[in-house]
Amino acid sequence: MSTADGGAGATAAAAGAAFVPGAMAPLPPGRQLLRAFFDLHARRYLPVYGIGLVFLIATNWLTVAIPGLVKNVFDAMQTRGGVGVDRLALWIVVCSVAVIVVRTLSRVLFFNPGRTIEFRIRNQLLERLLAKGGTWFRAVAHGDLVSRATNDSTFVRALVGFSVLQLLNLVLAAAMALFHMLATDALLTLLCLLPMSASLLVLRQGTGRMFQAMRDGQVELGALSDHILESYKGKAAIALGHAEPAFLALFDRHNRRYTEINVDVAALRCFVLPLAGQTGSVAIFILLFVGGARVAEGTLTIGDLAAFASYVGVLVASLVMAGWLIASLQRGMVALERVWEVLDLPADRVPGEALPAHDRGLHVQARGLTHRFADAAPDEPATLQDVSFEVAPGGVLGVFGAVGSGKTTLVALLSGELEPPRGTLTLDGVDAAAVDPGSRASAVAVVPQVAFLFSRPLRDNVAFVDRPEAIDDARVAAALQAAQLAEEVARMPAGVATLVGERGQMLSGGQRQRAQLARALYRPSRLLLLDDVLASVDHDTEERLLAAISAHRKAQRDASGRPATTLVIVSSRLSALRDADEILVLEGGRVVERGDHASLLAQGGRYAAADAAQRDGESEAGSATAPAQDAIGPVGAAGRPVHGAEAGGSA
Repeated sequence: MSTADGGAGATAAAAGAAFVPGAMAPLPPGRQLLRAFFDLHARRYLPVYGIGLVFLIATNWLTVAIPGLVKNVFDAMQTRGGVGVDRLALWIVVCSVAVIVVRTLSRVLFFNPGRTIEFRIRNQLLERLLAKGGTWFRAVAHGDLVSRATNDSTFVRALVGFSVLQLLNLVLAAAMALFHMLATDALLTLLCLLPMSASLLVLRQGTGRMFQAMRDGQVELGALSDHILESYKGKAAIALGHAEPAFLALFDRHNRRYTEINVDVAALRCFVLPLAGQTGSVAIFILLFVGGARVAEGTLTIGDLAAFASYVGVLVASLVMAGWLIASLQRGMVALERVWEVLDLPADRVPGEALPAHDRGLHVQARGLTHRFADAAPDEPATLQDVSFEVAPGGVLGVFGAVGSGKTTLVALLSGELEPPRGTLTLDGVDAAAVDPGSRASAVAVVPQVAFLFSRPLRDNVAFVDRPEAIDDARVAAALQAAQLAEEVARMPAGVATLVGERGQMLSGGQRQRAQLARALYRPSRLLLLDDVLASVDHDTEERLLAAISAHRKAQRDASGRPATTLVIVSSRLSALRDADEILVLEGGRVVERGDHASLLAQGGRYAAADAAQRDGESEAGSATAPAQDAIGPVGAAGRPVHGAEAGGSA
């Protein structure tokens, strides 16, 4: 959509990573969000988690059983002179190997569902975004959407995999270690827990600050991603305008802010987590000070003291794990909130009424069609105002107007990219606001003003509606021929298998536009919308394209003999509109003149003035270029020099 026709949309697009209020779905409270996420994604994996829990219990049981075996080794060395130590040592080795096996199995069973959930979330994000209309995309930062679909979905995977595993592991390890400690000496256990309890308070304060910092970091990462994506898409304009320093400065600002937030998180982590580890040293001191006295008194054995030290190590490891776990849970919850804001969006493209099944062109009728963008300023007029027209099945409607007159908005309303007010636009008698999106998409073909090609072979771009294995190469060749692109494709080294690059950057502007036209001609349609697609070609190519489009429409006729495709053509070149049944002249979103080519010329208004200006321009261009033909090169039919693709090259 052009900036001018978009009205206030350019402001929203330039707003960076900030979202227009209400663009995202409201979030349910934390517990309800977790419950909804669990029901939608995690519940189906409960059997897998259950088996993983069995292996996790076995892991922790073996982990705390090993200190008991160590206790028996010390006791055997002290009381039996080392008799049976070899057998106990062998059991320790067996338990250690078993721990490796069951721990690996528990991780596989907990991590794999997380990866599957991540895969499903990303698919659902794509489905949800494809169900949104063009108006919504004007209000959001695209780079932030990329960040939500990549970084945030990865953090959600960690939440349902790593975090759940570590939470259960922490609870089981701490509970089993405490059980054995209390069974050995309850008072000594309470004394060792005192420094750990103090570190828990520090963990709680520190992780609260980390949670806010992580939230800020993920928002800033979205802003950084949006700036990078926007800069990449506009790299040509940036280079031509020598604006690299300004864009690099803005990148540095986002990057510096993101770095500062991560440094703050790392500083908190470096303070909080080591502090939790140091409490283990304090607990060992208490153990040796108090427990040593009990060994001397004979109430504890050396083996008890050694086992107790191992249990303290398990608790300290659980405490450090708690710090990492809290950080992972917090980051995962922030990510889940950001992902859910997209997953819970209502669909704009909802099932509706199917268009009648006919072999004729669509009957298009507009009555008082008005459109105003939601992000427009209160005092800004509507982009389209009270537009009325009717196109009979198989007819041709031409649209002419200056930049910003509302032409592209009209095409967007006809194609379904924007939703018209109910009762203002009908297709074959069906309210366009209630038409099923799939039914409309199968009946309407659009060639937009701004050409967009995917980074795939040209063949796949022309037939992108089909799976690669289902592409009809004969239809691809016919579409390229009709779009006046076949000869240039034949000169390309790889032909139709030529990779066109990101957004088709390996092709010239005219080639990209004609490739899009070939895409529209590849499949039959009942309504063909052309949004100024002839602006990038020379006059001679324009004539051939118009003839090819006319032949394409007339190749199939309905029972009454009329073309089976209705055509709406928007053009800044009046020569492309001369055969239209009716031409609308738009200005400021309103129809200021209407009629066929001859009647509009007879009116002597804006259309006639534009026609005279274009004829004068062609005459001046012809007289200026004629003397220099030998020096300049090939000259087109309009009398102007032909460059690149127009001269037969593949620029």
